[in-house]
Amino acid sequence: MDEILYTTPKEQIQKLKSQNLIIEDEELAEEVLNLFGYSNLIKSYREPYMIVSNGHKIYRSGVTFNQLLSLYTLDKNLRNSVMAAMIDLEEHIKEVSANVIAHSFGTQSDEYLNFRNYSNKRKRKYRFTLRGILETMKATLDTDKDPIHHYKTEHGIVPPWILFKSVYFSTMVNYIDQFKVEQKNEVIDKLYSLTNLQINYEAARKLLIDTLSICMEYRNLAAHGGRTYNYICNSLLRADEIFTAGQNISASGFSQLISILDLLNYKNPCYLLSHALNVEVNRHCSNYPQDVTYLGQILNIDIVPHSIVYVSDTSNKYHSNPHCSGIKNSMPLELDEAKSQNYIPCKRCIKQT
Repeated sequence: MDEILYTTPKEQIQKLKSQNLIIEDEELAEEVLNLFGYSNLIKSYREPYMIVSNGHKIYRSGVTFNQLLSLYTLDKNLRNSVMAAMIDLEEHIKEVSANVIAHSFGTQSDEYLNFRNYSNKRKRKYRFTLRGILETMKATLDTDKDPIHHYKTEHGIVPPWILFKSVYFSTMVNYIDQFKVEQKNEVIDKLYSLTNLQINYEAARKLLIDTLSICMEYRNLAAHGGRTYNYICNSLLRADEIFTAGQNISASGFSQLISILDLLNYKNPCYLLSHALNVEVNRHCSNYPQDVTYLGQILNIDIVPHSIVYVSDTSNKYHSNPHCSGIKNSMPLELDEAKSQNYIPCKRCIKQT
């Protein structure tokens, strides 16, 4: 077993150079390694760029530190977009579910948290069984934090749309899975257009739970800083059991997440991810067109790159590297648009021809 020793960014840079990685700006590389760490930046994103030579892993000819940094930035921004989209979706799902539960069982917690109102599906983990979920929700009612505390003291009840605000998304997903058919179908009517999807309620109930499970997995991945762009979910979409009309649903990965979100009536989470994917892929591939094939295959998309640069309100320069020294609160912009707004190229990160 290899011993793991601490190394400084300067030592890490020398190691990378010995492995054939081109370091265009050692000062910038040291700054970036200090900011993000060797493991997060290099180990997590080097694999597409490495080959084995004489029994040792080295970087392919021409691969640069900035190329790895660009892929890291792409993934980080996709991960941030996943987090934003999942928070948005979570709020929507909770509101829809609260309306259905209140309509079916009222606003008194002892009524809408009654065991007999649900289907009691078997689950491997106790906290996701119906009994475990209801215990968690009842325990949440005992908090002294607002808005639950306010509703208890001012109104004497905590309606479901207030309680659900304090419930974890994972609990919420498994709670919805415990709904009886009538309540699940009511949720489906608020989330989907079955006529447009050309599926029945039985298929839609599978789609609902599969979608929520996939979204929950991506949310947890993003929350813990996991690599996102090439992630394949453990949660499965039962596409063959759901769709019969040849709907164009990606089989796996980030594109599948976008595809299933696009089926919802509420489009904002899908738009957030689609926009982030378009911006980041264009930015990276305009600078590194040699990665078009790899990313197109991994993301299951056709890539026609446009030149993307980064600008900020504090500078009149545009950058190819969003982390170039001195740039703060960088914003992506198409190159032609940046030039039309009289931004000038940064001499440090823009190659002059």
